[in-house]
Amino acid sequence: MVHFQSKNGVVSWNEELQSVIIEWKGFAYGQEFQTILLEGAALLKKMNGSKVLMDTRNGAAIKADDKVWIGEFFIRRAYESGLKYIALLQPTSVIAKLSVNRTVEGLGALPYHQENFTDWHEAVQWLANPVPLLSAIS
Repeated sequence: MVHFQSKNGVVSWNEELQSVIIEWKGFAYGQEFQTILLEGAALLKKMNGSKVLMDTRNGAAIKADDKVWIGEFFIRRAYESGLKYIALLQPTSVIAKLSVNRTVEGLGALPYHQENFTDWHEAVQWLANPVPLLSAIS
């Protein structure tokens, strides 16, 4: 079920996986970048979900302002929306991959469990059977 779509991203619900799917389709920044992520959090909350598959294979580098926004605002919003597990499909572009990895590393301890993947099926398999969280990080 497609919940939100723009030229650079699609947010949908996968009933079988019981997960939000966020698929990046190009370079989004600022308001568009934030809207895609916020729509993902809104859908997660609406569906009472806890899992996200973030497909950044066709994504691009993340701008500095958006990195700050993720750390200062979005992480908390996603967690409050119910996020417990996120499978991140790594970008195919080397520059985008470096940018995404630097962004995630710069966030420090996350209040949810994140695993990185290069293969769609491995990401789906992990989300279908995630390792239970021992405790939430405050």
